Amino acid sequence: MNSFIKSLVVSAFPEESIDVVIRKMAKESRNVNYPGIVVILDKQGVLLGVVTDGDIRRSYANNILFSDAISKIMVDKPITISEKVTEENISLEVIRKVQLDKRHHSEWIRHVLIINGKNQLVNIVDYLDILQHSNNLVNRVAIFGMGYVGITLAVSLANRGHQVTGIDVQEDIVDSLNCGKSHVFEPGLLDMLTANLKRGSINFSSDLGLDTHQVYIVAVGTPLNSESKPDMSALINVLEVISTTLHSGDQVMLRSTVPVGVTREVVIPYIENRTNLKAGKDFYVSFAPERTIEGNAMHELKTLPQVVGGYSPQCVKNSVEFWSTLTPSVVRVDTIEAAEMVKLANNTFRDVSFSFANELALLADRYNVNSFELINAANEGYPRNKIPLPSPGVGGYCLTKDPILFSCTSKGLRKDAVLGISSRRVNEKAALYPIKLIKRYAKKIQVSLSDLNILIIGVAFKGVPETTDIRGSVAIDIFNNLKGHVDNIFGWDAVVDSKELKKVGFKVLDDLSVAICCSDVILILNNHPNNVYSDIYKHPESYRLIFDGWNQVDKSEIEKTVGMTYATMGYMTH
Repeated sequence: MNSFIKSLVVSAFPEESIDVVIRKMAKESRNVNYPGIVVILDKQGVLLGVVTDGDIRRSYANNILFSDAISKIMVDKPITISEKVTEENISLEVIRKVQLDKRHHSEWIRHVLIINGKNQLVNIVDYLDILQHSNNLVNRVAIFGMGYVGITLAVSLANRGHQVTGIDVQEDIVDSLNCGKSHVFEPGLLDMLTANLKRGSINFSSDLGLDTHQVYIVAVGTPLNSESKPDMSALINVLEVISTTLHSGDQVMLRSTVPVGVTREVVIPYIENRTNLKAGKDFYVSFAPERTIEGNAMHELKTLPQVVGGYSPQCVKNSVEFWSTLTPSVVRVDTIEAAEMVKLANNTFRDVSFSFANELALLADRYNVNSFELINAANEGYPRNKIPLPSPGVGGYCLTKDPILFSCTSKGLRKDAVLGISSRRVNEKAALYPIKLIKRYAKKIQVSLSDLNILIIGVAFKGVPETTDIRGSVAIDIFNNLKGHVDNIFGWDAVVDSKELKKVGFKVLDDLSVAICCSDVILILNNHPNNVYSDIYKHPESYRLIFDGWNQVDKSEIEKTVGMTYATMGYMTH
């Protein structure tokens, strides 16, 4: 296969195992234009079949061994088009072929394989792109809320051919985005934003105005108020705006994370009462949870399956057709409530899993046991139920609120859901565990807490993938709890701008080596690889505590250095 084709798609030979092909996809997916498909070729480059990521998921569900040859699950009669067919006739030719197979083109066809007379692959085209250019699937889309969820989605949809308006009440964000400047750090976002602004496929505004759209997507936040109840004021404000411009045939899609039942109990009645339109008949309502990870959102929006639940079968069908223009596969669920639960289930499960590891670490503290060594020992060679590693709490905007939303209705906390609340309590306790160690250390070396110079390394809520997001950051929780008790608290982060650190209240030394030299206590609170600076191992002038919250430093090097004390979750050097 020539280099041009290699840049398009991952290829494999029919005798290669499913496992080998999965590894190929994982390794090469970022370097090809069509990551969700593998073409199966013989030694002469003749096309034998295709395998999609969906085929692999189904093989797993059907208990097919990953050691089996990939040919066992490949589609040996994919839709192919001769290179002689003109671009304007491709869509008609595909429709003709799938009708012969009694399949529906909008639900089954994503990639069209272009072959020559020798049945060799010469190109791949995205069928949806063709349809969009023929104006069949292009939509005017309004997206409310230009936070992480909204802006990444807006740019990605614009890049797929939709005409997108991003709406946010903060005019400074709107102005910045219209100038091609993003307030959100996300790899790949800025280049795609700039390209689509130039193309005229995206614009930003602080209000919807009189413009009409076919699809309205709600991506505003639903934070928790001071009573840990969901604050849906931003959602209600958006519904009011949508109600003033909604027309028969339009779609309303919820992307915001909400308590189960909100779409049916709040959203639909609100719009129906203000428009005299009926959901499922006059307008179409669906819920499509956002599940991307910060730092990799632009990639995952193109590769993750999109879950969709709707108010009626027609609502689901319309929503599936829309999301199929973006994602490689769409997973239908039976109800809106099921779709609402998906994101909450994903994040609550993660938080609960982490809470077990963190509770284990908190218990290990009683016996001065290194919880990382403990869990690694428990996992070593054990084929069942791998325990996740602990951390100083669990940060981020989503994981700190979604388990509570999981335990809520539209009216507040429910009594029959306890795990989400319990996991939050454990992880919030774990987040403050380093303070317990600092106090213990201060007592050990007989120094007042206020006299310690404390350096916090890693202020963003996570280090991998990179993000500048400090919402729900464990580092800030610790800072706020130490503030007023410690005179000097320095902050450093590999990605977060020092200006943002100063806004929080940190003292900032841009040179990490200087900050290390000046510090009596160093807390490593996220897992960015640049956190472990070589100077961290140098002999201190007097004494120093290194809290290794993510098991990143060499414990033995710290413990053998005079004046250094090592600590991690559950353990501190005597």
